Amino acid sequence: MMRFEGNKLVALLLSAGMATTFLAACSINTDKLGEGISELGNAFVTETETTVTQAPETSETEATVITETSEAPAETTPVATPTPSATPLPQRVDFSNLTDIPLNDTFTVSTEDFSESSYVDGTEVLLAKFEGTRFVVSRASNETVANSINLIVNGFYNEAAGAYSRVYSKAKAEYDLKGTIESPYNVLVDFQYTTNGRALSVLMVYEISGVEEDKTTVIDFASFDMLSGQYITFNTVCKDPAGLEKALRSGLANSLKVQPKPVETDAVTETEAITETTAAQVVNTPAAEDFDAIYIAPGPATTDAASNSFATIYGIAGGKIYRTVIDMNAYKDFLNRYGASLFTA
Repeated sequence: MMRFEGNKLVALLLSAGMATTFLAACSINTDKLGEGISELGNAFVTETETTVTQAPETSETEATVITETSEAPAETTPVATPTPSATPLPQRVDFSNLTDIPLNDTFTVSTEDFSESSYVDGTEVLLAKFEGTRFVVSRASNETVANSINLIVNGFYNEAAGAYSRVYSKAKAEYDLKGTIESPYNVLVDFQYTTNGRALSVLMVYEISGVEEDKTTVIDFASFDMLSGQYITFNTVCKDPAGLEKALRSGLANSLKVQPKPVETDAVTETEAITETTAAQVVNTPAAEDFDAIYIAPGPATTDAASNSFATIYGIAGGKIYRTVIDMNAYKDFLNRYGASLFTA
């Protein structure tokens, strides 16, 4: 037993000695090792950052090569746009042959009936027709007055002429496509005027007929002081414009309700026997509120230049023109001083 324990003690001593010898043999300077590892890590991080952030250098030669080899936008070859050969409209009629109508010693207006037509070239196929009456002030003591009136009436005429050009082009296009047209167009323009020697009013109308969807009626009105050229409206001649318009609407509507029976022609006899009657008949006419517009024009006739108190009232309803002649003395309470000088002096 003692020997056995001695052997164990000897073994323990030998083991301890070997361990001590091993540790002594493997002793390392850990401080130097740490410094070396730290330097290696820093070197690795620095190299990595330099690689990521530093842009590669491009030499001047390389930059030039890149610029020269970049693709330029492709050149586009212009394509010629074909120009259609336009067929000119017939030359406008010459308005030099006017009929002069003196309204007073210093004021003259001129009118002319005209007509022109457009056909398919080399054929008798009618495309459009423009006809009616032209109206201008040809002489006035105050040139400004003549210019102001002509500016309005010429503008309306040019609008009608423009409508004629438009429907001609439409009919021409239809013929070119189909070889025929549904219906030729007709543009009719008309100017009607009244005066009492001091004021002049012009009613302007043009109508387009032909193809159903293109049928149009355009109506306009203008009234002027022949001395000053001032544009006359309800507001310029009335103390109560709304009241005068309401009264004129009722007066026009009432005057249209009862009309004299039209003249009858007896065609049975060899000679036409005309029977006149004063019997009244009720006709279907607009009510006062049915009028789209009401206009007041001095004078009952286009050739009456004498100063008087009569006026013509126009009412527009459903594209139709209704009119009646009234005595403005019955409405003088609505007029201001200027209106009274125009219509009742």
